[in-house]
Amino acid sequence: MDWFVANWTFVAGLGATHLSVSVIPIVAGAFLAVIFARITPSRWANTTRGILGAIYAIPSLALFVTLPVLIGTDFTGPTNVVIALTIYVIASMYFSAQDAFSQVPRPTVTNAESMGMNSRQVFFHVELPMAVPGLIAGLRVAAASTISIASIGAVVGVRNLGYLFIDGFQRKIPEEIITGILAIFVIAIALDACLWLVGRLLTRWRFVKVDHA
Repeated sequence: MDWFVANWTFVAGLGATHLSVSVIPIVAGAFLAVIFARITPSRWANTTRGILGAIYAIPSLALFVTLPVLIGTDFTGPTNVVIALTIYVIASMYFSAQDAFSQVPRPTVTNAESMGMNSRQVFFHVELPMAVPGLIAGLRVAAASTISIASIGAVVGVRNLGYLFIDGFQRKIPEEIITGILAIFVIAIALDACLWLVGRLLTRWRFVKVDHA
């Protein structure tokens, strides 16, 4: 506790960096995953799921150091971490997005089309709202894993909360390591609560009581 009190501004700065390199991939990855889930032809669905599953299984540190070779970025810095985390979110959210949209009742979509809605209107006014619960559930899982994986970015030069693990081990300061663990836990819980609240606000129709009298 004394270590945290003496270094709280330093920890706060690392936390801000940690959050920034996590939130960007979560937002971008979720957006791209939804698009890929919608535009992927059904005949390629299994192949795509297999490829993304294999990508998700790649150790994060290996991906961090491989990306510079593939796309020409610097070996150190946040760019590789953000891109790698975005790829992981896409790989995770793709499955959730497919499941969420597959659970939208087909009769509801058919009714919307019979009312004269075009494909874009059906997507934004029918399919997407009804898929939100599944999308939010998948996003909460992806967000939790992203916050955790982001800490490994400290190994490749991103001074986020993962730095507290490295420095704590090297200097043998258990309080520093514990502070890093707790800070990541707090960020993960806070982000999860925000996503739950967003999901609740976007699906208020699920909690409206219908009077059958």
